[in-house]
Amino acid sequence: MIRHGKKLGVLSLVLLAVVSSCLMGGGRMWTKVSSDFMKADKPYGPGDFRIRGDRLISMKLTSPEITFKPREQRSNPKVAEPSEPWMANVNERANRRTVRILAGSLATPQRVFEERAQQADWWLAPDWGTAYLATGWMDYYDELKPGERYTPQITKLFKSTNQGHDWQRLDWPENRNITFLRFLDAQRGYVIGWGPRIWRTGDGGASWTEIPVPEQARDPGDERKQFDLVALGRDGVLRFAFLVQSPSGNYSPVYALRWGEQTPTQALSLPEQTVTDIVDEGGYLYLLGETGLPIYFAPEGQPPRQSQVLRWSGREVELLQRFEPGLTGYALYLTPTRALLFDGVDESGLLPRDVTAISYDNGRRWSIESEGSVAQGGYYDSETGTRWRVSGYSLYRRSLL
Repeated sequence: MIRHGKKLGVLSLVLLAVVSSCLMGGGRMWTKVSSDFMKADKPYGPGDFRIRGDRLISMKLTSPEITFKPREQRSNPKVAEPSEPWMANVNERANRRTVRILAGSLATPQRVFEERAQQADWWLAPDWGTAYLATGWMDYYDELKPGERYTPQITKLFKSTNQGHDWQRLDWPENRNITFLRFLDAQRGYVIGWGPRIWRTGDGGASWTEIPVPEQARDPGDERKQFDLVALGRDGVLRFAFLVQSPSGNYSPVYALRWGEQTPTQALSLPEQTVTDIVDEGGYLYLLGETGLPIYFAPEGQPPRQSQVLRWSGREVELLQRFEPGLTGYALYLTPTRALLFDGVDESGLLPRDVTAISYDNGRRWSIESEGSVAQGGYYDSETGTRWRVSGYSLYRRSLL
């Protein structure tokens, strides 16, 4: 009887594993690529990584590694005690945060660059030949001077022309924040920072020209205001969106800036929602947004926010899909077969779960798939149609075309 019970228990575990695998894959097979993906780099985290064949490059924001004394060395054996005094200091831990670039083989990537930073963004060329990296660091011990509202931030801009192995610091004013990097190619691109402000380069970062932004995008009381969205389309058009609160109704205008133009123009306006992503295809714009006001602006009693996908033809906006409350989208992609891929998280249950939804008929019908508990990292490669996911040190991939 005991042996039979053990067999039933093992069989139950096997069935549970199979069911979990099917749920995670949504009917499409995941392939495990590695069981110890970037495990050696401490503290652990895959960062914002990219993979080509057996090569990897990753931009990783990281906090300092915190270790603890053995029980026999603690002043109170029942209380965990950091190995060094600075590890218990919140300001010191914040000051020691860095951004790292790791590059090399998928199995053994190496740290090739590190800079102190609490904020960073990067752009990597499709062939990996050129990369730009912007970092922001502030001193958490700094005390505000009279008239100051914010702690000053030191911004730096770097460039690599050999797949991230060596970096050159570009001439960039330290007091100009860079939040987003958006490039068409190795020479032409934009940086976007607090204000919000936009600069453009056509010579690989040797010189920059500031582009005026709409006055309504600014807030005199918030010099660090940002756009809700900045997207560089496949058509080479830079688009940005921001929320405008008005007594007559809240709305999000979407502006477009073509290369060579000196002033952005308003393309469309979406009432009562925030724009979170945009993709362009065949003369249409597909927009991902959320209804209502963001939580920090929302009045009491506002209905739950809902993610939705819309399409703009150049004249009118059409609602294609509104997802259930709790299912929040944070990215919209176009697959190699020109399907629409929604990437989000479902927080309607006890534990949040990663979710994808895909439409093969221009957004009319959607197939929603759970990918399991929230991953530690991952991305979708819209050139190859490969979706990458990191969970519990393991790296997985599957095809979503």
